[in-house]
Amino acid sequence: MSISAFIPEPADEFERQFQLPVAAEAFFAECWEPGAEALGLQWVPVFSTGIEIMKEDLPEVLDELDRLKQWALSRGGDRMEKLASRIELLEAELPKALQRDGAVVYIG
Repeated sequence: MSISAFIPEPADEFERQFQLPVAAEAFFAECWEPGAEALGLQWVPVFSTGIEIMKEDLPEVLDELDRLKQWALSRGGDRMEKLASRIELLEAELPKALQRDGAVVYIG
């Protein structure tokens, strides 16, 4: 299984097409969760079980993602670079998906 981000109730073609890969569950457990735990993150750990994110949540979610990305890059290696690249994709695309009032992105 894998974790991805999508809009469960799309309002237009962009929202229907919106789907971002986050991580395979094993990779999430091996790489994302230790960083989230080390940093005391609240949003990111719940990605594995599923969470709805709304526009007002975006600043906190992006802050956590940035902190996790910096943590990963400070460790180095291919797996941490892969984690950072997935976070960069989320950082770039989540704001686009949450432009519409009432839009919800599900990550899980």
